[in-house]
Amino acid sequence: MKKLLVYTAITMSLLFGKRVSAQTEVIFYTTMGVFEVELYDTLQPITAGNFISLVVEKFYDEIIFHRVVEGFVIQGGDPMGTGFGGPGYTIDDEFDPLASNVQKALGMANAGPNTGGSQFYINMVDNTYLDPNYPVFGIVIDHFDVVEAISHVEVNGLDKPLVPVVMDSVRIKQTWPTGINTNVLVLDISVSPNPATDIIQINASEVCENCNVSLINNTGQLFWEDSFSGDTQIPAADLPTGLYFIIVSNEHQQYLAVKRVAIEH
Repeated sequence: MKKLLVYTAITMSLLFGKRVSAQTEVIFYTTMGVFEVELYDTLQPITAGNFISLVVEKFYDEIIFHRVVEGFVIQGGDPMGTGFGGPGYTIDDEFDPLASNVQKALGMANAGPNTGGSQFYINMVDNTYLDPNYPVFGIVIDHFDVVEAISHVEVNGLDKPLVPVVMDSVRIKQTWPTGINTNVLVLDISVSPNPATDIIQINASEVCENCNVSLINNTGQLFWEDSFSGDTQIPAADLPTGLYFIIVSNEHQQYLAVKRVAIEH
């Protein structure tokens, strides 16, 4: 019987003998260079999950950094480029003392409590006085020099760059749960559709005897598991929007295949 469930990361460890603790990493491809951000999936699941969903939808592609204040922040994510646009909805604020507005931190811009949407900013310096009014949900982990270069561009009286700084694209970096060596995976599986809505169809290139298939998220929560012989379907209608890992393992708890899938509703 197929099971739709949520376990803790500890349960996942017992099932597979490994701790899945990877956090989502995002790559920003801009007209001034590339930089990478690690999201706080575990600390800020609402805010990070919203950002991931927008990235999967390619929402940020071709959007500018509309506000640049040297020595303070750079801000983007408004499809209108004016500072007044968003995705058409708002999300609830969430705060954690471990996620503070320090230098390099990625925060959710807002116009008051629970008004976050798609606009975000990156702190150029420690701006901890912004806590806890502005939720932090990630941090730049590579090429902060590119972010600094953006912060130095010439702007007008409204802090908008005179020469547009554009996010050509923003993409999820293909990282995997810890303990998985993707170079030794032996089973090729296909996943469709991706992104998925109600049903995820999984097919293997060959029969997989005594195998199991599981669906987990980046924080190690197990949402679904069942036996897997070569093809199966995962019900996704009741699952939260976001990114997941599909893992096929054998009776010896060895990973045979891993695929990433997005779920959107």
